[in-house]
Amino acid sequence: MNGKQAIIDKIIGDANAKAEQIAAEAKAKTDEIAKKAEKAAEDIVAEGEAKKKAAFDTVVANAAVVANLDCKKALLTAKTNLIGGAFDRAAEVLRADKKKYCDLVGKMIASSAEDGDKVRVSEADKDVLDKAFVESVAKKRKIKITLDKEYAPIKGGVILVGKNYDKNLSLDLELQTLREECEGEVAKVLFGE
Repeated sequence: MNGKQAIIDKIIGDANAKAEQIAAEAKAKTDEIAKKAEKAAEDIVAEGEAKKKAAFDTVVANAAVVANLDCKKALLTAKTNLIGGAFDRAAEVLRADKKKYCDLVGKMIASSAEDGDKVRVSEADKDVLDKAFVESVAKKRKIKITLDKEYAPIKGGVILVGKNYDKNLSLDLELQTLREECEGEVAKVLFGE
């Protein structure tokens, strides 16, 4: 049995050695696969972090652009309102000097009125641009115009109501035209731009 046992022990020993070798190779391969998987996972996480940071940076940059635009829009609105206020104040000052105001409106009417026109004034001007005023302009211009019984929905000036068409001689329109022509200059004076 000794010879037999020696052969069996040798076969078992060789088998055990071979099993240990296979196990060691399998462990080495497993460790290598695990390291590769860990590296791949780290790469995926790093790529995800980079994408997340890039997305965050994009969101922050876009928010900054929008905030900057909103700020400029608010500033422009405030400047526009201030310029509008300046023109509204100019209309108030113009209307405050009744003699100069009547002279101005009288010249506007005289340059545009035709026989038969009705002069429609704003309700705010009914005591200044009255029947006597219209009659004096008609007499100077030697035309037939009358004061209309209706009021115009304007801040000042007049609307000449004619047979075929009306003529808008309102302060609203005149100041709007003036504003379009010189808004840049007004902005320079107000804001130093």
